[in-house]
Amino acid sequence: MNIRTAKVEDAEFISWAILESSRAGKKHGLFDLIFAPSKNINKSLENLVSNDVKTICHYSNFLIAEVDGKQAGALCGYDGYKLSWESMSEALSSMGCEGDYKERISAYLMCEPELGKNTIFLNFMITKESFRGLGVLKALVKKVLLTARLKGFRKAQTDIEIGSIETQMAYEKMGFRKKEEKKSDYYLEEFGRAGITSYVAEL
Repeated sequence: MNIRTAKVEDAEFISWAILESSRAGKKHGLFDLIFAPSKNINKSLENLVSNDVKTICHYSNFLIAEVDGKQAGALCGYDGYKLSWESMSEALSSMGCEGDYKERISAYLMCEPELGKNTIFLNFMITKESFRGLGVLKALVKKVLLTARLKGFRKAQTDIEIGSIETQMAYEKMGFRKKEEKKSDYYLEEFGRAGITSYVAEL
């Protein structure tokens, strides 16, 4: 297994990782709503991943796990205190994304956990089904946390939808503990999940 920083050439794989991890078995996820006016969500997401404006989805935030030279998994790690929805608005505007996307994702924004300073945020963790059971996610998280520690981060945080037991257990095994839980009937109506729980680990 090889863990490397992502390149712009990985945009297609990263867009798949973002879309699938955000859907997480639901009928639709956050980015289906953001790009609802688009006729090609995958292509729109690829453009966001490789956009000149750096957002949480930018390829430079990602690590790629390769097994025998093949893309096996991905994980995003970024300073959530610095990358805001304002940068997302700027990137989407540069792409000509129609409509007010914040209105479309209002259910998510109601349950979005708070982020503190000196905290690395982990998101979009996924492994291709054919590579599961090989320790891909553990290797990705270990690498992100080591790099974050060297950069001076003191905590790591991830958001997990209530009911995503498999993801919750994976992070708990790596030392993450429940910090905050936010529920909303609106979120339940939109996504079929009760809300979001944030998990934190000391570095």
